[in-house]
This record gives sequence, structure tokens and C-alpha cells, in this order.
Amino acid sequence: MCLIFLLTVFALPTAGVSQEALSLSGGQRWLVFASRQDATEAVQLAEGYRDALQGTAYEDKVRVVRSDNGWFAVVVGPAHFKSIRLARAEFNTVLPEDAYLSRGRRYVETVWPDRDRQFDEFENQAHFTLELEKLRVNADLIVEQTDPNDDFSKNSHVRVAGWVGRDKVFSFETEPSYYPEYGQSVEVIRLANETELPQVVIKRFTGGAHCCVEQHIITQDRNGGWAMVQGAVLDGAYGYSFEDLNGDSSVELVHSDNSFLYLFAPYAGSFAPLFVEKLSFDEIMDVNLDPAYQPAFRKELVYLEERAQSDPALWGENGFLAAWAAVRARLGEGMAAIDEATEKSRGDEEDFRKFVCPDGSPSSACDYENAIALPFPVGLTVHLIEQGYLPVQSRP
Repeated sequence: MCLIFLLTVFALPTAGVSQEALSLSGGQRWLVFASRQDATEAVQLAEGYRDALQGTAYEDKVRVVRSDNGWFAVVVGPAHFKSIRLARAEFNTVLPEDAYLSRGRRYVETVWPDRDRQFDEFENQAHFTLELEKLRVNADLIVEQTDPNDDFSKNSHVRVAGWVGRDKVFSFETEPSYYPEYGQSVEVIRLANETELPQVVIKRFTGGAHCCVEQHIITQDRNGGWAMVQGAVLDGAYGYSFEDLNGDSSVELVHSDNSFLYLFAPYAGSFAPLFVEKLSFDEIMDVNLDPAYQPAFRKELVYLEERAQSDPALWGENGFLAAWAAVRARLGEGMAAIDEATEKSRGDEEDFRKFVCPDGSPSSACDYENAIALPFPVGLTVHLIEQGYLPVQSRP
């Protein structure tokens, strides 16, 4: 939730982290946070700035580039600012005093991160091409409008075709629907090490105050064929974050568990715990119970408890306590966390409780009028069981 306002002043890069993409033209600029002679020091600074942008679409857009004079620059962007003054007006909470804008004419290579990806979006363009490894991707935004005087009669869909040399290896299209004129993107990135070629990720922002990004992943299956897999539909405008959480040099699909939003508190008071998935061929797998991700959940727990340390009132709010208990459940402390959350809770919040049918089945199986509202500790326990945070036998 922090620093989301930063995103409004950036435009996502129109090319990936390749050497050729570092020299910019037109209105694009790199926003340079710092320069250092030592690469290790520059990377440490970059990691700090990435942490400052945690939870935004730019946490993985920070990079370290080497200049032809041997110095290493920590950059973010490209940005579409006309002057550093405008950048400073928007970024005064994180922008160093000596930050500046650069076209990157002297940048020769990216040295961190070493994970390649190519990204572009349908902003003021309806077609672009991306290349990564041996895969070339042509992306098109196709718009049809039945009534020229009615913007809401405008439907669009994304068509993506993949090529290896002169051979066309796949072609897929998303379902047509109404979308705003921003927030539609295509990215080529290596998500599954088992496949011969990298993956293609399509993200489409649906619009709305708290909604949503629809995501599709185009990937190879175990037989070498291609499939378009439906990803999670996520709150906000950014979708998956791609991070190597367990240090195995491959990235996970990282997001927050949206099932906690509006459940025990209004949106503004809801906290959604970390959720980790992994792509294997054409299957998106829930890997939250893998011990390799325990450090990530411990880091998430520290983050939540630091939030509560700075705002002690959170310890009585069900929206916060539910996420806090969920993260502790990932660490094997679920039942103890539920007991502590019950003690700390200030009681049920009107209209924000877990509902079930009279026979105990999920509320989706019966009419809303017949559903039963559960007290917070019971509702939290049921929800953690349903979402896989607690084994069924742990139910009190």
C-alpha cells in the first residue's frame, strides 16, 4: 500500500534490460538515483531502492548499469519527465538530492539484476515486438467499437504471436471485453526453467476503484506444445510480481492473497498476506507450503509487526489480525496465532464477517439470506482451513 503514488509518474519501459535498450530516444529518460565506482556498493544501493518501492510495479524495475567510464549507475525507468524538478516534486520521499535524468548514451550493459525480461504496453500504440532468447513476440491490441459516440461500446482484445526465426510457433488471443485505454501490457520473461523457450505474460487492467488485473501466461507444455494459461485475477493495477524468493535462480509468481480483502474489514482496513506460486510447464502451482519459502514468510511477518509497532491500533483490528495469523500459519504457528488474534480482537465488525451455509458448506453454495455469520475467531479458523493455511485436523 505504501508508495503506490509513485507509479503515477512513471511510464513502464518500452524495451527490456538489454544493452541496445539502454540508450533512449524521444521523451524517455532514465531516472538516476546514484552512481558508484564499486559495483557491489551500487547493487547494495539498488536493493535498498527496490525495497523502498516494495509493493509497487517498480520494485523490479530498479537496475544497475555500467557506463563506458567504468562507473555503475543505479537507475529506474525509463521515465517521461521533462525535468528533474518535476521528478523531484513527485519523488521527494525517495529521490536523492543529486539524482538526475539521463538518456543513457554512455550506458553499455546492465549488471544487476541478471534476470532478462522484455516488456511493453499498449499506451499510444497498438503494436510492438519483443525478443528474448530465441523467441520473438508480436503483440497487437485489436479494438472494435460498435457506436462511435459511446466509448463503452468499445471492446478490445490482445493477439500475441510467437516466432523462432521464420517459424511461427504459437498464436493466441484474449477474450474481447471493455477495458480502459491504459494498463494493457505484454512481457516476455523466463518463468519456467524446464521449457525450451521463455514465457509470455499478458496483463490487462479492468478498471475500477480496487480492481483488477487479468493475467494470462503463454508457455510450453511437457510435450513442447504451447498453451495459454489463465493466471490469477488480482486486486490493483500491477498483477504478479516476479521474484526469486528461494534463491534458486528462477522466479516465482508473487502476490497477495486477495481472499482476505473485504472479509473481516473494509478494503482500507484489509491486509492480504503473501501468496507464492510457481510455473512448471503449463501448470501454476501453489508452493506456499514448501519450506524453501519460510524465509519469505518470516520477512512478511516482520513487515506486518513493524506496521503494528508504528500503529499499535492495528493489534485490535480484525483485518490486520487475520493476515498476521495467516502468515504465522505458514510458519507452523496457526492455532497459537488464532488464539492470540482472538484475545487481541476488539470484536466482530459489522458487515465484515465470514459467512457459511447452515450445513457448514461455503456461503457460495446457498442464498446470501440463508448464510450464517461466524464470530471472528471461528470465521478466521474456517477461512484459514478453506484456503490451505491450516490442515483440517487442526480445526478446534
